[in-house]
Amino acid sequence: MGGDTYVMAGVPDKITIDVPRVISKLDHVRDSVIDFLKQHDVSEGAASRIELSVYEAVVNIVEHSSHENRDNTIHVECLVHQDEVVIVISHFGEKFDITKAELPDIEKHYKSGKMRGLGIYFIMTLMDKVEYSHVDMLNTLTMTKKI
Repeated sequence: MGGDTYVMAGVPDKITIDVPRVISKLDHVRDSVIDFLKQHDVSEGAASRIELSVYEAVVNIVEHSSHENRDNTIHVECLVHQDEVVIVISHFGEKFDITKAELPDIEKHYKSGKMRGLGIYFIMTLMDKVEYSHVDMLNTLTMTKKI
């Protein structure tokens, strides 16, 4: 453990979750992240923002993956540092950089009656920092939230 890693006695500073690309398995990711954040006394507000961002990122991977990548798992890591939570989500597949996606006009979106399509907006506005990379078909999304 490095000097800048925040560790509570008896509580791991990082969790790793590998989940199949199946919607029914998303509750496992959500529950694991929530439990981990509670163990680190992350405020309810920050934990809710992190939970929603992780859920939206993973559900987008599941819903928008091409069929040839459906057998690959999604790898989720959650790490607590002194004043921030870092989430790294990686999976194999086609490149899709959410940091370059055009965010919707919320008022127009709401008035149009759409009930879906705000996942990237939530991630980009709820997290303090969002980074993306794509190397050798490996997509990596890194989200950071100050706590």
